[in-house]
Amino acid sequence: MLVRRVYVFKKDFKVSRLHGLRDLVGASALTTVSLLCPDPVLAEPATVSANDPYVFDDNMMFGNGSLSRFNRINAVEPGQYKVDLFINRRFVDRVDLRFASQGNGDVQPCLSEKLLESSGVLKSAIHTTDDNQCLILSQAIHGASTAFDFSILRLDLSIPQSLMINTPRGYVPTQSLDAGSLMGFVNYSANQYHVTRSGKNNSSTDSSYLSLNSGLNVGLWRLRQQGSWRYDNDYGSHWNTTRTYAQRALPGIKGDLTAGQGFTSGRFFSGLSYTGIEIASDDRMLPESQRGYAPTIRGVATSNAQVIVRQNGNDIYQTTVTPGPFEINDLYSTNYNGDLEVSVIEADGNVSTFTVPFSAVPESLRPGVSRYSLALGRTRDNGDHDPFGEVTYQIGLSNSITANSGLRIADRYQAFVVGGVYTSSLGAFGLDTTYSRADLPGDGQLDGWMGRLSYSRTFQPTNTTLSIAGYRYSTEGYRDLGDVLGVRRSTRKNETWESTSYMQRSRFEVSINQSLDDMGSVFLSGSTQDYRNGRDRDTQLQFGWSNTLRNNISLNLTTSRQTTGSYLNRRSGHYDDPLDNTFANGGLGIARTDGRSETVTLLSVSFPLGSPGRPNTPYLSTSVTHSSDSGNVYQTSLSGTQSDDQSLSYGIDASRDAQQKLNVFSASLQKYLPNASLSATASKSQDYWQASGSARGALAVHEGGITFGPYLSDTFALIEAKGASGAKVMSASGATIDSRGYALVPSLTPYRYNSVVINPEGISEKTEIGNGQQRVAPYAGAAVKVKFNTVIGNAILVKALRSDGKAVPMGADVLDDNDSVIGMVGQGSQAYLRTDKLKGTLIARWGDAPEERCSMHFDLTRQDVSQALIKINSECRIP
Repeated sequence: MLVRRVYVFKKDFKVSRLHGLRDLVGASALTTVSLLCPDPVLAEPATVSANDPYVFDDNMMFGNGSLSRFNRINAVEPGQYKVDLFINRRFVDRVDLRFASQGNGDVQPCLSEKLLESSGVLKSAIHTTDDNQCLILSQAIHGASTAFDFSILRLDLSIPQSLMINTPRGYVPTQSLDAGSLMGFVNYSANQYHVTRSGKNNSSTDSSYLSLNSGLNVGLWRLRQQGSWRYDNDYGSHWNTTRTYAQRALPGIKGDLTAGQGFTSGRFFSGLSYTGIEIASDDRMLPESQRGYAPTIRGVATSNAQVIVRQNGNDIYQTTVTPGPFEINDLYSTNYNGDLEVSVIEADGNVSTFTVPFSAVPESLRPGVSRYSLALGRTRDNGDHDPFGEVTYQIGLSNSITANSGLRIADRYQAFVVGGVYTSSLGAFGLDTTYSRADLPGDGQLDGWMGRLSYSRTFQPTNTTLSIAGYRYSTEGYRDLGDVLGVRRSTRKNETWESTSYMQRSRFEVSINQSLDDMGSVFLSGSTQDYRNGRDRDTQLQFGWSNTLRNNISLNLTTSRQTTGSYLNRRSGHYDDPLDNTFANGGLGIARTDGRSETVTLLSVSFPLGSPGRPNTPYLSTSVTHSSDSGNVYQTSLSGTQSDDQSLSYGIDASRDAQQKLNVFSASLQKYLPNASLSATASKSQDYWQASGSARGALAVHEGGITFGPYLSDTFALIEAKGASGAKVMSASGATIDSRGYALVPSLTPYRYNSVVINPEGISEKTEIGNGQQRVAPYAGAAVKVKFNTVIGNAILVKALRSDGKAVPMGADVLDDNDSVIGMVGQGSQAYLRTDKLKGTLIARWGDAPEERCSMHFDLTRQDVSQALIKINSECRIP
């Protein structure tokens, strides 16, 4: 019989039995098997609903085969299957489940009490039986049901919401997190630079640079080191260790333990580098719907109502609630602006709306969510390795209030902070007050206060965002720890300590964004601060406008002005003239360093040279920059990509400094390879020429050897797919399975489900990937090994005839020596299978009786095994 509608076998549930073999034979095999099956005809037997008209009609088949068992909706043979488990349309996990016959042809999945509880079902809702490892859902939970889609191996459980534990969106159970494997890795970045100068600065410089970011994972422990080596022909070589530390996740308290060289958060006190130990909360461990800030929405419904939440006219959340009070506390964090409009659509069509204020500053927390940190150690870059301790704690008390607190102590220094955030219809206000007490050389004991106010608000009628506005005021005696340590060290060396926070009286900063619709958008940001130690005011102001026209033409205009005040500078020396500010070595002098001001304006235009929608379309950019100090600079550049995968990028640039009458021509080229990226640059002007080359990549050391990749983030995956050399890893910067069957996925998102997908295109015809997609949820810093099952061997099409001369019934299972199903008999008594053996025995089974099976031998020793598909005949003998 000719196949008229092959696509049915690819999509319809009645041939899902064929797709269920995907873990064994792969996609190409399924296509071949589909072509061997008969064409279904239109009918409506009692076992099939009117909405499912395709059935297998045994009257249309040759011989005595039967596929009628696939006429049942979601028909499945008893056995063990790896399925994607969903509960109420929410993915839970990929699990191995046994499907058992319940009589009358009914086959149901066996669910364990442990699996149901870990998936969020209330323990009290589960009615156990003598066999707790094979609970039938409809019998174990009142009102529950199952639906199995064999074509994609998806099992859906429908369970009343009242019998489920309420978990927020994006929640990943701790038991589903993967700590990763024992593995070491290195990220490297190397650069070689040369410049030759002519004229009065005639010289030549060569320098080499190598940066290494290495790590070792042992269980939940992460050992990390960051360092670099530099060499040049003037100063020789030098190795610098940037940071070395060990870290471990503490899921029980949703935090991390870090020992070694670290940095304080700088959330309430100034940031410090230190060597010591820290225990701090990790917001990444929270479900995505609990990160950041979003208010809790409360309301009342009179029926099974639909609730829609909008922000700035965009739908951001939708759900269905039951009659009575409802609460929505799992909104994803959005922009820090824009009130929420909530619509409650009742079953009878009545609609009620209300507004929930939504403004936030960075320290805003959801109700019940907290952050903490505790650090003990010695400072590294400030002072002389002084001991210190710091603790901070924040908690969201309600939609409107977040409370903050902190304490920092060191030798002859104490500081504490209290404050919080208040959110209202007028905006979000943050207020923190910090008290400090310190002993300083020459000044004795000083104490004082520092107050900090921040504000955020979006004015919706004009869509104006006052994103962050802050004001900080310090009394004369307030000192930050970093400044205290700096002053003590500078005094011992007869130097002057300067920083932007030292002796600061007040600071004001603001950032405003305004959308102009089709006219683009503008922004304004600025800050100003003054001091108490004779230093003049520092001011920064920036204004910008941008717009994108049709055909991707981009326009940008930016103007900035920066004023740095003058300040007194104490140095070693003595005054030659009491009336002059200059001095000579040998004594102590104080001189004033002059301030400076500069205004810079930039206008740029960028547009594609061709259709903007086409790949590899080059872009031309031109700009003019005017500085009040250095005049005008004109610049034009051309950039683009080449190759089908856009792995080659280039850039050509020409610039003109009008004041110095200097022309500079430069070019760059970068190539992304599966295991590294290479780049080169060169430039030329009247006074010099320059060239450089760089290489960047990574490698991982594991039990299977060494695998190279383009780069590695802190959390990554190692793929093992033996025999799948040449297959590409999707969304992995062009990574490809190497000759030993390994590849690196450079980056995974911690504490979230990540899909790892292999594209089998390009692999050997002798290899099939059982399941080309897997999901993993790693701990932060984990190196997860993801193993893909592959079948390596020859693809065989066996035409089997029984010893009595009859054809083997269509639909009969084909089993190997281990009684594993590796194929199915199709039309014309033919079976497709793949095996790595050159000879062996197969079993064809179409029933449970002894006479409903037969054995057949195959021998490929005299066949041309280089063929993609080997066709053989074999007699199938009935025992």
